[in-house]
Amino acid sequence: MIKKLFLVTVLTLTLNAYDFGDIPKVNVVDIPKGKRLMIQFGKTECLWCEHMAPFLKEIKAQYPKTPIYYINTDKDILGAINYNVKVLPTAIFWDETGKEIGRVLGYRTPDKLMASLKEYGVLVKE
Repeated sequence: MIKKLFLVTVLTLTLNAYDFGDIPKVNVVDIPKGKRLMIQFGKTECLWCEHMAPFLKEIKAQYPKTPIYYINTDKDILGAINYNVKVLPTAIFWDETGKEIGRVLGYRTPDKLMASLKEYGVLVKE
């Protein structure tokens, strides 16, 4: 009985992953180059990742052309290892060639998140 309850709980948590709206959930190797962008690394059952999801969803809804991607490190552990992600959540900013130009570790309020998007030239206001 306990095993069945555990299985149902795990499946429920997996199916009810955080809602990032229109932000693509991909593996690192699938992220296109050619423009500045932000990659948000997180994982299932990460309290701070969960709290940031609505902020990212809102920014993407308000600025739909802003390139933001979400990497779930439970599904793309090699992407996290290759980019030396040791703290979750972590935001990595790329230039047009895919070179890292900035990194922000840990939880960020909406104001700080917007400041980072502006600082690294990722926010598209069109």
